[in-house]
Amino acid sequence: MSQGDDNLKINKYNKIGSFAIYIIIMGVSLAVIYILWASFGYIGPSFSSDMVNHQQSTLRADYGLPKHPIITDPKVLQTPPSLRPFIKNTVSNASK
Repeated sequence: MSQGDDNLKINKYNKIGSFAIYIIIMGVSLAVIYILWASFGYIGPSFSSDMVNHQQSTLRADYGLPKHPIITDPKVLQTPPSLRPFIKNTVSNASK
């Protein structure tokens, strides 16, 4: 074998080695993310709705606004506020 063939093999293994390091780093990152998710647990949409209800009640009390009914329907809570009028119309039309 010549010197050029040896250099080609070494470069080939260096490229494969650096690729393997990137794959290992991605795997470790995903494992860390999964461990963090498992330790904190799934929060779910109820956490967000509780925070919004608390913020709205606090702000309404601070600014002297009338109380607003608390929404407890999970279908409505998972719908963005801008689309909620369409959901209400669909539900009222379906019940007729």
